[in-house]
Amino acid sequence: MRFLVCEDLQDADEDIAEYGDGSVILCTDGYTIYDDIKDKEGVDGHLAVTHSDTYVIGDAHTNTCENRHSFLRQWLAKFRGVSKHHLQKYLDFLGLKLNSPNDWFEKLLCYDVSG
Repeated sequence: MRFLVCEDLQDADEDIAEYGDGSVILCTDGYTIYDDIKDKEGVDGHLAVTHSDTYVIGDAHTNTCENRHSFLRQWLAKFRGVSKHHLQKYLDFLGLKLNSPNDWFEKLLCYDVSG
């Protein structure tokens, strides 16, 4: 799980593909910014679920993403405002907690903040 702040939605597909390792099949909604993402290096395939037609294509759905977005909004509300400059750091921290629920604190203590 990774949250990503994109400066410009025109380049969102490139920003997303940068984190792929060539075995990623991206499941998205029908938003047009994802149209050419399957052609990007790092992304093996793309399944677009358009809620007007269907909610699931095989194993592909956007329920997890929608759930995480709902959770993200509630989590950020605790801070009563977050600077755009530091938003990615807040999101990285939340991703750490979600990806490592049992040892996130240990990983945080060992994190190199100089980079």
